[in-house]
Amino acid sequence: MELYRLLQQQGFGSRKECRKLIEYGLVDLNGETEFDWRREVTPQAVQSLCVDGEPWPLVSDPCYLMLHKPANYETSHKPIHHPSVYTLLPWQLRNIGVSAVGRLDVDTTGLLLFTTDGQFVHALTSPKKDVPKLYRVTTKHPVTAELLARLREGVLLHDEQETLAADSAEQVAECVLDMAITQGKYHQVKRMVAAAGNRVEQLHRLAMGSVTLGELAEGQWRVLRTDELAALGF
Repeated sequence: MELYRLLQQQGFGSRKECRKLIEYGLVDLNGETEFDWRREVTPQAVQSLCVDGEPWPLVSDPCYLMLHKPANYETSHKPIHHPSVYTLLPWQLRNIGVSAVGRLDVDTTGLLLFTTDGQFVHALTSPKKDVPKLYRVTTKHPVTAELLARLREGVLLHDEQETLAADSAEQVAECVLDMAITQGKYHQVKRMVAAAGNRVEQLHRLAMGSVTLGELAEGQWRVLRTDELAALGF
């Protein structure tokens, strides 16, 4: 593809805007300033891309990202009371239309995935797919064996017809447990812990499927690796 089309694909603006970036000498490709917007280039040949002095990690089409969500951000394009999680992503990614894979509550932190691939969203959020989501739960009262047993066996939530059970529930500290669920009911973890006789004080998502947050710093994002995508079936 021509270089300006690659910039368009990365979210740097319209065709005209991307051509101007190149003509004005604001694009460095593989360490060399490029002035020809017609230059043919393939994404595989791009070792480094720098636009207006800022390095840019090339994203694929479709793209797959992870974000370490902080507290007090809404998973919405039109937030009401708090900033949107989308403001934590570069404007280029917002330009290409990335969407969150599911939601995290305003006060919930941790792993949040984004993509431009609708099939990816469906595969990870559909109740029929049974993709486990692992949470670290800080509780108001000490974790007991009875609490863990009730979560594993299943609890009945208000307005639900059947009990919901955790795939796993393991104590980590006096008031901390790791809990995995495959469903995606509204405020499910908080409601399950309450139904089992305790209260959630803090909630942090550690993983979706085999993809883990790892050492990614709060508020930071990165592109998913090919092995992570493969483990999710993509």
